Amino acid sequence: MVAPPRISLPPVVQLEPGRIIDERYRIHSLIGEGGVGSVHLADDLTERRWVAIKVLNEDVASNVGLRERFERETRALFALAHPNIVAVHDFGVVEKAPYLVMEVLEGQTLESLLEEGALAPARALDIVSQLLNGLAFAHGQGLIHRDLKTANVFMVRTPDGRDYVKLLDFGLVKFLDKTRWGAETTLTAVGEVFGTPAYMSPEQAMGRRADARSDVYSVGVVLFEMLTGRWPFMVEDRAAMLRAHIATPVPWLLEMRPDLPMATELDTILQRALAKESAQRFADAREMAAAVAALDPRALAGRAASQQEPAAAAKPPGASPVAASGAAVEQARQGGLSGVAWIAIAVVAFAALACMLAVAIYLIAG
Repeated sequence: MVAPPRISLPPVVQLEPGRIIDERYRIHSLIGEGGVGSVHLADDLTERRWVAIKVLNEDVASNVGLRERFERETRALFALAHPNIVAVHDFGVVEKAPYLVMEVLEGQTLESLLEEGALAPARALDIVSQLLNGLAFAHGQGLIHRDLKTANVFMVRTPDGRDYVKLLDFGLVKFLDKTRWGAETTLTAVGEVFGTPAYMSPEQAMGRRADARSDVYSVGVVLFEMLTGRWPFMVEDRAAMLRAHIATPVPWLLEMRPDLPMATELDTILQRALAKESAQRFADAREMAAAVAALDPRALAGRAASQQEPAAAAKPPGASPVAASGAAVEQARQGGLSGVAWIAIAVVAFAALACMLAVAIYLIAG
């Protein structure tokens, strides 16, 4: 296998521990950095809470087009105040670089959870219902996500052990309501392919316009993965994955896991969500949520207790796990914040940074 090329990272704005930004945020430590910027844990001195601060690096921040889009996107995210969407608290500028302040989450991503195997149907539908609730709110605000995947679904740890879902990373958000958001709020143009191949809708794979039904398709992939422990299409490279989304029929759950309670009813939802033609899918997240809610939870739980969840199938090369550095985790433990919370910060931020890097490369190259 050919080794990946080395990437030279652009200069990163340095925020030393103890520094106070805008007389409010005291930097605690660096969580991580990448091609787009850096992420820091900070103490919000006004609200007395931990926050995660993402700062664009110098090169990206100096790109006028990307900077304006970042700031416009950040303002839009303030409209997404919903229990199932990660909260954005504030934004500003430090050393001529824009920064974003987000809530700190403690738990794990759905991607991490699924490494242990597929989920029982009742649990999978509880998770997807919360995901759809947050997504329906975004759709109602005239925004679509365009990069829904298990790495962008965060499972917050709750005292009662229940799954509490937070939708992450609107780095590839598309604004549908131009009356509300303005005519120049589209981050990408027709003909560009953005998103994560394993979860990408056929129209996104072909570089066509995405809408709410594109998000529905991606949610269908997430639900399929929760129920089976694998993606609908298991192929070895990006090009083959895109072709599969465009032309390969979606496997039937009834054939893969006939042991599941209500497999036929679940198949009905999956086949509609994963239809190749967007006109044949649920119109938006709200409509899909209604279909999920109509399932009888008693029937779903009927045989769940006696079923053993299958092991997750190994994913092909190219799946990119996200992890915080051991030093950062240890430092977090010493600082009074759990290591899991640090990992949560890294997951939230690096998913957004990766998406923004794709946009930055396009803008700089164009």
